[in-house]
Amino acid sequence: MASDAPRPHSEGVYQLRSPAPPLQRYIEHYWFVTHAPDEVVDLRVDVFVDARADLIFNFGAPYRRELIGGASTEHQQSNVDAQRMVPIRIVQRGAVRVSGVRFRLGGLGPFTTDPLDVWTDGTPAPREILGEGAVALEQALAAEPDLDAQAALFDGFFTTRLTSDASYTLVARALEALVESDGRARVEDVADAVRLSARQLERLFARWVGLPPKTIARVLRFQATLRALMRDPGCSLAELAARAGYFDQAHFIKDFKRMSGGVPRGYRGYFPPQGPSDFAPNVVVFLQDDDTPPI
Repeated sequence: MASDAPRPHSEGVYQLRSPAPPLQRYIEHYWFVTHAPDEVVDLRVDVFVDARADLIFNFGAPYRRELIGGASTEHQQSNVDAQRMVPIRIVQRGAVRVSGVRFRLGGLGPFTTDPLDVWTDGTPAPREILGEGAVALEQALAAEPDLDAQAALFDGFFTTRLTSDASYTLVARALEALVESDGRARVEDVADAVRLSARQLERLFARWVGLPPKTIARVLRFQATLRALMRDPGCSLAELAARAGYFDQAHFIKDFKRMSGGVPRGYRGYFPPQGPSDFAPNVVVFLQDDDTPPI
């Protein structure tokens, strides 16, 4: 006899859509969480420090946002999860429907007129950063079940809001240099390359990125070491620390724990099948999945 009880959802809950080509410099992808009416979602997402922002339109059950190892808050409403220097865990159960935007590093700035450093580690309502047009966008997304049509709504909204100037071009060049070096480039050298003082570059990063260049460099070093651990479980921590420019292994482990919530050994060899070369290692699992690396 068939049961009327909701059945747990085990895979395929996330779907991605690419933004329009002019937006791809700033937005990595649009992401959606949906499921069949008779399914219940048990979802946990560990989001490590990566200095990026997410725009989250939540149309379903509230979700719990936990600072890994710290306090938690419950979110029923939509929000922008701005650039962070703390690892978080998202836990959501029940009827889940989310439409989101994953920005690239430094990608949110061109869509707002406010300095982004005001919002670092914050979760403001979308209209606080993106204006009242975000309210109309949320209403349109809520009324549209088709994901391709939702992606088109996102494209239209962000295309009309996109703005940048010569200062953003300098920030983009500086970010590119930091990313290419996995955060090992000296900030002073990066500033010289774009013909700015280190202080001028820091002020521009406050506006467009929300975090100082030296902080971005730390985040990039952490991300590089995390990817290396996931790909090559045999690499030594001392070698990783030296390669990333840490003074010693203890400093490396402390920084790693601050940005991931765990210790390096917990992530050895944990790399997703067919992971892209620029994989930003966040761990997405369903609560019934026992393959999560230990925290």
